[in-house]
Amino acid sequence: MKVLLCERNFDGHRKTYLECLSKNEELDVYVFAPENVGVDQARFFKYNNLLDNKKIKTYIKWIKDINEIVKSNNIDIVHILDGDSIMRFLGLGFSTIRATRLIITYHHFFSGIYKRLSYKLMCFQNNRTVVVHTNSVKKEMENIGINNVVCCEYPVFNFYNISHKDKKICRKIFGLNENEIVIGIVGGLCNYKRILSFLAILQQCNLKFQLLIAGLPGDIELNDIIEVIKPYKERVKLVIRKLSDEEYEQAIMACDIIYCLYGKEFNGASGPLADGVCCQKIILSCKHGSLGEIVENNELGYCANVDDCNDVLNKTYMAIESAGKFQYSKKALIFMESLKPEYFLKKYYNVYLSNNVDLQKHE
Repeated sequence: MKVLLCERNFDGHRKTYLECLSKNEELDVYVFAPENVGVDQARFFKYNNLLDNKKIKTYIKWIKDINEIVKSNNIDIVHILDGDSIMRFLGLGFSTIRATRLIITYHHFFSGIYKRLSYKLMCFQNNRTVVVHTNSVKKEMENIGINNVVCCEYPVFNFYNISHKDKKICRKIFGLNENEIVIGIVGGLCNYKRILSFLAILQQCNLKFQLLIAGLPGDIELNDIIEVIKPYKERVKLVIRKLSDEEYEQAIMACDIIYCLYGKEFNGASGPLADGVCCQKIILSCKHGSLGEIVENNELGYCANVDDCNDVLNKTYMAIESAGKFQYSKKALIFMESLKPEYFLKKYYNVYLSNNVDLQKHE
């Protein structure tokens, strides 16, 4: 079976995601992407229009290029790895793709009339399968009438590297006290993560803690962070820049508690949550959406209503007080196992082999 993996951007973990899928030795894998991730050069097709991804002309050319690759190489399955970024085009040209099946992966769920129309136009065909990374997003898709959906948990690609790091060494790297509880805000610093409001709430926290904020600034300004942490700035370590993969993993391991109190506009998988779970960290999460469902159903930590400052503060107290003695339950350990990359590859392999009826029965 020949599978063409299509990716137009390598932001975040997209390159790692593609690289992992390309290593499935059970399939003949072809790649259409900005750069090769290790497949035979004859099976690699370079995508060059990185700066014009939002333009309709670039999108139409991308569809034409996919068709040419499919035709020239007798591709069976076309897998679009990031359906979120092309929703504005409403699935234009999908019906011209002459592969047997079209698989579309979404990493989030977006509400609104236009988004709902886009999902339906992109997904409503018998030969199309939708892949999402949380059961909550799967339910949202089904609620708008899209039933050809399968959930494949977002993996920890470097599961074994990160889970075997030495916590003491990682703390020394960031200048953190070995004997105090560390809350980690790790990864991109974006408004949807409600970081500034959480930092303001921490002004009321009377318990001892350290705070590690490590990641690339997004739509949150460094000056805003510095202003809100003034009352407890001596407890905070700031690493405000793009982290290398190694630094990111060290930051996760250095913490006791991983911050995931994201706003209600977010519904999808979280890299810091998954990476924290593989290190058996306490997850401090929002109560709503995918993250709340994952944390509550798998007993991974504490969930708060992000619109209730008292609830956020109380759950933060609970997380700090339990750190050091918190242990993963059997249910939590089973979920942790599901995040291993080999499970991810096996699940996707089943998606490639099955039709939509088989997938619904399997789910």
